[in-house]
Amino acid sequence: MQWSDVSKDWPAFQDSIKARWPEVDQQTVADMSGERAVFNAYLGQTLGLTPREADEQIDEWLQGPLPLDAVAAPVRDNRTLSESRAHIPEGEDVYADDQAFGDDDKTDRPIGRDLANN
Repeated sequence: MQWSDVSKDWPAFQDSIKARWPEVDQQTVADMSGERAVFNAYLGQTLGLTPREADEQIDEWLQGPLPLDAVAAPVRDNRTLSESRAHIPEGEDVYADDQAFGDDDKTDRPIGRDLANN
């Protein structure tokens, strides 16, 4: 993930930040509004890290998975739809009807009745 993803939807990442760094104050983190320099300085001050060490920890955290709150955030809807193309098998047409499944010409069985006895 990129810091730009984090800053765009800062509230969705706050639980993940708290899980990674339990020492941070949730309200203080919420008030930072996704500014990396401010978060870096706060992390260094809270954990007793140099700015470089804090930056390395943030970079390491960014290499992890995207939190579910962020994945489901409305701000990512267009991107998620675009990425869904990768999950459509080759040769599959997303606009095709379901005739390829082979049951369109069969009559549905009425509920509670067996068609063989009619």
